Amino acid sequence: MRSTERTLDSVLSRAFALLEVLGSEASGIGLAEMARRSGLPKATVHRLAAQLAELQVIDRVGTDYHLGQKLFELGTGTRHQELRDVAMPYLEDLYEAVRETVHLGVVDGGEVLYVERIAGRNSTAVPTARGTRRPLYCTAIGKAILAHSGPRVLATLVEGGLARQTPYTVVAPGLLNKELARIRETGLAFDREEYELGLTCVASPLLDAHGRGRAALSVSGPTTRFQPERIAAAVRTAALGLGRRWIAHRASSD
Repeated sequence: MRSTERTLDSVLSRAFALLEVLGSEASGIGLAEMARRSGLPKATVHRLAAQLAELQVIDRVGTDYHLGQKLFELGTGTRHQELRDVAMPYLEDLYEAVRETVHLGVVDGGEVLYVERIAGRNSTAVPTARGTRRPLYCTAIGKAILAHSGPRVLATLVEGGLARQTPYTVVAPGLLNKELARIRETGLAFDREEYELGLTCVASPLLDAHGRGRAALSVSGPTTRFQPERIAAAVRTAALGLGRRWIAHRASSD
């Protein structure tokens, strides 16, 4: 019995090591890179990856692997299923209008948690997936939420340190505060290569009945061709419509 328990613990530990590696890279990782990052033998990685894929815990796309939908649903995804169900018509309409990657994100543990994503052929330029987490202070969705979260939330982030993700990341608290004030006035937040070089994003918050931001939707695309100002009005309109619908839905559920 003890031998079986030790073996099981070893298998679980190795499987979890692979999941941690995959969770750190939204764009997918091949077997060789998984082995290098996890420190596990290639044969072990190949066997565990095949088993995890069969269980739909991870997904295989070509030669790369990603965290699977089932893992997301077993974790934080189910907590936001109701919001996703209400939001889907708005996200789909927005995608049809702009034909760029559309996200729905919520605040979770001081970070943005992406709970839905709609993308087309150009999606490879936007390395996000459902279940991906990003900072609040340097992403469009995060700043849209942060602008309506109260001063204490920002103070906590500042106390923890605002890490510079790219040369364009705003890490000065005073400048970030001014930007959040503009977001409250316009209802629009922008990320111009602040989290990742080559990626631009525009977002708008979903406000609850008390005017607090708990979620936001966004549109992202490569900086080389994506012009967020041209679709900003569409993003704002979708967020306003979804926000009103979500408030009504919550009121009818109480």
